[in-house]
Amino acid sequence: MKSIKRIALVSAVSASLVMIMGGAANASTSAGPGSTFVAYEGPGFTGRTQVIDKCGVTNLRYRGSYKWYGGGQSGRMHNQINARGPVHFTLPTQSNAQQKTVVGWKSIFVVC
Repeated sequence: MKSIKRIALVSAVSASLVMIMGGAANASTSAGPGSTFVAYEGPGFTGRTQVIDKCGVTNLRYRGSYKWYGGGQSGRMHNQINARGPVHFTLPTQSNAQQKTVVGWKSIFVVC
């Protein structure tokens, strides 16, 4: 009986840790789902996609077009990988944006 209780306790603690650690990486806040950047391989929102919804730096795999869904965080766009160099454009915190054509950005820093 003790081993069943111990297994149940370990399972509950593990599930709680997974939820806490998983939530820390997202751009979401208690006020909403957070901001999301979707990079498309081709122009006109075509081809493969890369969805970015976490805080901090992410290098863009695709630069054919993009959609931004502002949900509380801004996105600082850089023309170099790893968010190096100057910020070339800042995506808004509370509104959406998109571009159907190729962009020069190579990385994004989602500010949380």
